[in-house]
Amino acid sequence: MHFKINLSQLIISFYFLIIFSCITTLLNFEFLIILNSLVYLFALFYFIFFFKINVIFKIFIFLLIVINLGTITTSWDARSIWLFKTKIFFYEENIFNFHTHPQFSHPTYPFIAPLFASTFVKSLNFWNEIFPKIGIFFLYLPPLIFISSKFKNNYLYAFLSVSLFVLGKYFVNGEIDGLISIYFLTSLILTYEIIFDKHELKKKIIIIFFNNIILSLLKFEGTALVLLICFMFFLHFLYKKRISFKILVTIILSVAPAIIWLLYSIKIDNVYQLNDSSFAFVNLVDRLNNFDNLMLIMSFLFSDEKFLLGILFFFVFFFKTNNKDLNYLVLSILILYFITLIMIYLSTNFDLSFHLRSSANRVIKPLTLSFFVMTLYNINLYKFKN
Repeated sequence: MHFKINLSQLIISFYFLIIFSCITTLLNFEFLIILNSLVYLFALFYFIFFFKINVIFKIFIFLLIVINLGTITTSWDARSIWLFKTKIFFYEENIFNFHTHPQFSHPTYPFIAPLFASTFVKSLNFWNEIFPKIGIFFLYLPPLIFISSKFKNNYLYAFLSVSLFVLGKYFVNGEIDGLISIYFLTSLILTYEIIFDKHELKKKIIIIFFNNIILSLLKFEGTALVLLICFMFFLHFLYKKRISFKILVTIILSVAPAIIWLLYSIKIDNVYQLNDSSFAFVNLVDRLNNFDNLMLIMSFLFSDEKFLLGILFFFVFFFKTNNKDLNYLVLSILILYFITLIMIYLSTNFDLSFHLRSSANRVIKPLTLSFFVMTLYNINLYKFKN
């Protein structure tokens, strides 16, 4: 290799290729779809074999790719929603016919993950159940590379171990919840560094802009998380003047594609009577009158042992590290998301117990991973400063 790029350029390149790939697939530009897939694979090859980064991390990525290639998909959400959408995008010439999708696949859900995965299947020009799953895994690369760059030696190994402990099967089962956790964690770190650190600001703004776009279009939970991040930037602009108006506008624009999709999905749901909405405000009002509903939600969310361990780990080092800016920023966003989850469950159209049993352990993953990894990040900063 006769050219060199730094880590930030590599990460930005991965993000750009993901978004550009989705745009070319939406517009059905076959040549650009194939070209983009080849460039992405070349970037991955360059990263694994030529880029100077921790060997253990490279092995970690390589093994996850091998496991993805060697395992089938069995979970309902992965097969019936995300991989099924990938199959639709592979065979359909006009992928904007969302109203024709089966209702069980939730046609109004955000779809950037299956859309990106379909580009690799289209490049090979034949369908295989494994290909879309590996395409979904490739979405992990830019945020994982970014987060790993924040840790050295034992702290990096701790991060990889915690990621496997919290996410585990979500790296390889084709579901989206692991992606939401990793992308949210990346935005959380960048939020702190942009507001309080200011080092390499332009590169970090580009990364969080791309990261937020993808996060907000993974699932509606991702949209909610990016809105909370925008809210934090707005507060620090309005009251503490820590960021410029230009940065605030950039962060707000990063959620614009998700808002456009949300409005469009509401429109097609109403026009074609898809009945795909899982939530209603009237349910929230009705369930707020019964305190037992709140206790039921709390009992499910706090029954997750990994979530409880994450909270314990966070508060053990909360005062020891004495980084008030980081601690209170992280705690504020995570508490707001926890409250958002409660509001969402109170609004569900499904039976509350059924909805909690089928999803509580998944939607809590971003909180669990953030408690663990942001504590590691905080300890790493504390050791570096001292």
